[in-house]
Amino acid sequence: MKYKIFISSVRKEFEQERKFIKQEIENDYMLNRFFEVFVFEEYSASGVSPKELYSEEAINSDIYIGLIGSDYGSILESGISPTELEYDLYNKTHNDALIYIKDVDFRDEKTVRFIEKIGKHSYAIFEDRYELIKLIKKSLADFIDKNLRNYRSFDSEILLDSSCGDVDMDALNTFFNVLDYEPIEKVRDEKGLKKVLSAIRAGEDVNGQFRLNTAGALFFAKDISKFNIAHQVKMVRFFDDEGIAAFEKAEYNLSFLKLLKEAELFFNKTLTSISQIKGFERKTIQEYPFEAIREGLVNALAHRDYTITTAPITFYIYNDRIEIKSPGRLVYPLTISALEDNDPVHRNDAICNIFSKTTYMEHVGTGIKRMKDAMRAHGLSEPEFVETGEFFKVTFRSSDKHIGLNNRQKEFLRFSERSEITIKEYMEMFDIVRNTATKDLNDLVEKRMLERLKVGKQIIYSKIID
Repeated sequence: MKYKIFISSVRKEFEQERKFIKQEIENDYMLNRFFEVFVFEEYSASGVSPKELYSEEAINSDIYIGLIGSDYGSILESGISPTELEYDLYNKTHNDALIYIKDVDFRDEKTVRFIEKIGKHSYAIFEDRYELIKLIKKSLADFIDKNLRNYRSFDSEILLDSSCGDVDMDALNTFFNVLDYEPIEKVRDEKGLKKVLSAIRAGEDVNGQFRLNTAGALFFAKDISKFNIAHQVKMVRFFDDEGIAAFEKAEYNLSFLKLLKEAELFFNKTLTSISQIKGFERKTIQEYPFEAIREGLVNALAHRDYTITTAPITFYIYNDRIEIKSPGRLVYPLTISALEDNDPVHRNDAICNIFSKTTYMEHVGTGIKRMKDAMRAHGLSEPEFVETGEFFKVTFRSSDKHIGLNNRQKEFLRFSERSEITIKEYMEMFDIVRNTATKDLNDLVEKRMLERLKVGKQIIYSKIID
């Protein structure tokens, strides 16, 4: 059951604010789980007068949000405005109205008297709708804290039809292989399976029987689909940059740690390797640092909105970028512009707690920084973060200036320590014929990435430093 919010104001004066408040609450994962918003203009009731409709909603609402500006509004037969009537009706059975007064230069006399009347309630002053929604969200968060202290988040919900028999021991062993929390090792050796799962908050005893919670099932269940949890991850490698032609794709419904292993295999299989060249020694690496990509996937798994059941996490590899998109926008008060500045805020505390015990999440709240650091260390730009519709997306881009080059050219420009090279040396480095080497190097000259120098009778190709 959701708590009902009634928004009361002069509709014409606060038309945009009313829509904005409703939209922001509906788009906020946490608030939308607890609250539904009534705004009169979105409802019609055949045979019921507008006064009867909004009066009934005001009386039966759990939370009243009153907006007051400069205009008092139309006058009813009773001599007061609909806004004041709604306030009076609500206060017959409640004493916790939330009042927000807009900072304006002028108010009519009736509005001034109305503000004096509501003086028994605390109220806040706001200048614009962005300050208003910030104040409202704080008040609603306080309401949740006061009224729902025993609430279980989705990932902590106990699965009453689960048992230790649902645990995949391979998944549990994989967890211990990446475990980075010594106390759990001791629990495993001394106490056994149930105590380990309880210690990492993957489940608990219920009436003498151990039951997994949602997080525990996502990490350790043999068959997660048994519990109707949305957990699909779709991986696609495209031929192009537009996402039209795919040549490799897979869909997984695996437990988290097994999934991360499959993602690494898919990554290595579908991306062409590049060699890091030191002198004439070559070490094969990928064009992107997998530690950054894995961090993006861990974040998607840890922070997705699992109540959105109609869309999977997607892991798409294009010629020029990798995109990881997960259902669910950022949790308030996080914003794209200040992802690293805020203290960690989690949609899924139980999932994050289990991940934090592994090498995949060294310190909760530092994932964004690790992604950025890994990309920069690999000679690439920092990942990009955006909210698009009801999704959060991270994009890892290949080096823009190297798009369209073949792997030999990329290897020499990005990873060779040599600043100069001859055609013969390039032939030996890549075991290719002279015509191919000459074509590669001249192409780079045309793209102004190399310059051709003549030293005596010898042609030397030198890197152009940006």
